[in-house]
Amino acid sequence: MTMVNATTQAAPRVRVLRIQRGINDQITGFREEAVDYNQPLALDYDPLIEMTRRENSPFQMSLIEALVSKPDAANMLRDGIRFMAFEQMRQMPRTWSLLARTETSGRKEEEYLRDAGFGVIPVVPSGSPVPFIEGSFDGGTKITNHLHRMGVQVTGDDIKFDRTGKVRQIASGLGRSAVVTEESDFYAAITTTANYTRNSTTGDNDTGANQVTTTFNALGLDAALTTVSTSKDRKSGQYLGYKADTIWTTPKMEFPVKQMLMSERIVRSNSAAAEVRGTGEYNPYMGLLDKIVISPWVGTSYQWGVCDSTVYSFVVQTVEPWQVLQEGMVETSEAWLINNAIRYIISGYYGMGFVDDRAWFFSDSTTAPTVS
Repeated sequence: MTMVNATTQAAPRVRVLRIQRGINDQITGFREEAVDYNQPLALDYDPLIEMTRRENSPFQMSLIEALVSKPDAANMLRDGIRFMAFEQMRQMPRTWSLLARTETSGRKEEEYLRDAGFGVIPVVPSGSPVPFIEGSFDGGTKITNHLHRMGVQVTGDDIKFDRTGKVRQIASGLGRSAVVTEESDFYAAITTTANYTRNSTTGDNDTGANQVTTTFNALGLDAALTTVSTSKDRKSGQYLGYKADTIWTTPKMEFPVKQMLMSERIVRSNSAAAEVRGTGEYNPYMGLLDKIVISPWVGTSYQWGVCDSTVYSFVVQTVEPWQVLQEGMVETSEAWLINNAIRYIISGYYGMGFVDDRAWFFSDSTTAPTVS
């Protein structure tokens, strides 16, 4: 997988497709939600422009000399940069929130039950002893929180010569980097093959390993969906009731995935081929999954995966939300005195990881999709 450095590379484009349903849960169409991380920030109110505008005049004016000769202008810039950074965050939906469970944390790390499937609750008449569950509780999963920080400087020249366009880019860049960091960490975790540990041989499902190298086609999708839907408790053998509702994949896989999951009919391109599917026109895969997430963070080839996003399987825990801080500015501040600059820092404290990977399936295939 190609990792994205949020500080040096342009943020990629992510698309999410949702099924629209009508009366009696019938499929009425599909809606695409495009998240373009390179879109210009559009705001009704731009504090960096308003602060340099003369009242009742369409023309911009230079900042008052008293403000730029001293770092007092930073007090005005601070609110403007914070506002635009958080507005950029708001305009960039986190695609990980479609797949993960969110929690709050107040410690360096949190521990969760690794295997919390309790099986079927038996019938126990009144007066009879209550049987206690045989869930194997396969230890605990620890998710560690990490502090993320990055600094940026606005020089005195940028302030003195009203380079608000440059300052605006700095502000939006800070907000964009915060969301890019979360997205990069999330997709790195769900595409790491070592994070998938379940198999039919260990009593986790009826199909096989939940991480394989299988080509995307009808048979491959069948195996992936069955791996998730037959997930069960290791000790009691009871099924957990998981059902994949989301497929996530790379841009190279967008059209094959759409073709299989969004087509109303199946059309055979070669009737002489030994195809498993193709004996009818009805497409049983249409509307089978509610969400399609297409992201370059998944990989650069033909990687794909499915998951049940409704269960407690992947956790993103927050200690401190993202915040933009400015160094306290006076004439003798180190940044201003030595570098003639105002320093800003964006920081966030969070952790993420798998709690139960039985609800997930991942294929690290590098082979183009086939019809089989």
